[in-house]
Amino acid sequence: MGKLALVLSGGGARGAFQAGALIEVLSFFERTNRRINILSGTSVGALNGLAVAQAPTLAAARAEIESHWKNITNDDIYKIRGWEIFGLMLKFATTRMDLWPTVEGVDSLFDNTPLYKRYVEGYLNMDLVRARKIVDEFFVSLCSLSTGEAYHRSITGEPDEGKAREYIMASTITTVAYPPVRTVVADPEIPSHLRDIPQYYADGGISNKTPLKAIFHAGDVKELFVVNTYPSYPTKTEQSIKSRFPNVFSMLMRTALELLPNLYFLRDIETVKDVNNDLEAWEKIKTAALSAAHDQGTRTQLAEIFKREESKFSFKDGDKHIITPVIIAPDEELPVQDTEFVQPKLGETFEMGQDKARKVLSTLGMNMEK
Repeated sequence: MGKLALVLSGGGARGAFQAGALIEVLSFFERTNRRINILSGTSVGALNGLAVAQAPTLAAARAEIESHWKNITNDDIYKIRGWEIFGLMLKFATTRMDLWPTVEGVDSLFDNTPLYKRYVEGYLNMDLVRARKIVDEFFVSLCSLSTGEAYHRSITGEPDEGKAREYIMASTITTVAYPPVRTVVADPEIPSHLRDIPQYYADGGISNKTPLKAIFHAGDVKELFVVNTYPSYPTKTEQSIKSRFPNVFSMLMRTALELLPNLYFLRDIETVKDVNNDLEAWEKIKTAALSAAHDQGTRTQLAEIFKREESKFSFKDGDKHIITPVIIAPDEELPVQDTEFVQPKLGETFEMGQDKARKVLSTLGMNMEK
């Protein structure tokens, strides 16, 4: 029959859009008697995903998500660092630029201890996640700053609760803004004598803001829902064309957190299209060849050849299906920035997510109804 996968991108405070969209998506799943077989979240998508993964019902998940986003503030997520930032800047000002990487100092602009205390340490309940009431497998993405390897780790299947917390926390990290998580991630490709050395890990959005490739490797995915917190670039609207970037920080944020991750997302969507095209072409070739066979014996031989040979093609790896992704994303830039957890902007962004999800889901047609 195939699995249903729900993918939640990163985006910080833009997660309010995702939360609003989730209200409608989960309602749609409830109406159509759909179960979430694979849930994957990155950064704020990991936090929204956690609320879904440990909920007893879809209705309870909706209520939990809405409650979070109606009450969340900057103080719940981070604290701005004080004089240590100015000390580091002073060191930079008095040190040759080629020596900057060796200068000792703070590793981030903000201290995200509040987020860890409230939304990871004080909220994660592994017994509820493992109960699998509405989600079969919950994954988060993280990336090693040392090796550049992107990982897609199951929280549901993680036996160590402390390790699960580290994975979720690492997934929420945007480097420079927040400090990375130092931990060990099991990787059989690392030489055995190096496997116990802790590395620094951060947001999987560095290379996997919407980890679609990892989802496809899970195999047997037939339905794919993606809630992205950024517009699907390129977006050649008046608002986008007139946008300004007044300083180096704004240009860095635009490039590193918005445009580059979107390129990876577009790449993965193109991969979906390519796999769809290959699967359709393969089925047409098989049908034509079997139809042209003169007798049943020949058809049987051809069917055996096709079965043996198709295992050699990557588009058949992992029991892939033809997928029509359902993508919910903003049409324009949202009224909040990644670190802007303030009302009423969050409420406005939440409603934008609901409105967009309603429009997308309403266009799916009766063929999506069970």
